[in-house]
Amino acid sequence: MKNEILTVELMTPSDIPRIKEIEKQCFTDIWPEDGFQRELENEKVALYLTAKLSDSVIGYMGAWLILEEAHVTTFGVDPNYRGRKVASTLMLCFMREAVKRGIKWSTLEVSEKNVPAIKLYAKFGYKTVNIRKNYYGENENALLMWVGNMQLKSFSEKLDDIEEEISPEG
Repeated sequence: MKNEILTVELMTPSDIPRIKEIEKQCFTDIWPEDGFQRELENEKVALYLTAKLSDSVIGYMGAWLILEEAHVTTFGVDPNYRGRKVASTLMLCFMREAVKRGIKWSTLEVSEKNVPAIKLYAKFGYKTVNIRKNYYGENENALLMWVGNMQLKSFSEKLDDIEEEISPEG
């Protein structure tokens, strides 16, 4: 990944087969075969992004943007590329786009066992506001996380700081 440039693009139907491969590596409970296709067809409220190296998808995320709220629905990074700022880059691009579209707050659920994801979300200002018991099956709770004030200048400054931190030069 040293000399390759990480790009973030809108997800397209041609990305779905690779996304399904990544999803199987990341999760035990995966979306139905046509799940991503249905989301892409719902372009009024769905924002789905891919992280690519040399046109190969290595990560993805999706969210619903409804009125002033974004709800992150899915997020995965190929295990071979974890720890290389792929998730941070995806989240930064998502947040920038959400702010641009007038989103004021965002929510998501994450397994309480997924410490790296919890740390990532916390870096972007998400805070745990509730626990959803057995959300991911018996004995696996989800943390409901929330970030607000996304239209404030201080939030944009936070994103600028994160961008500087994760940039190749940073």
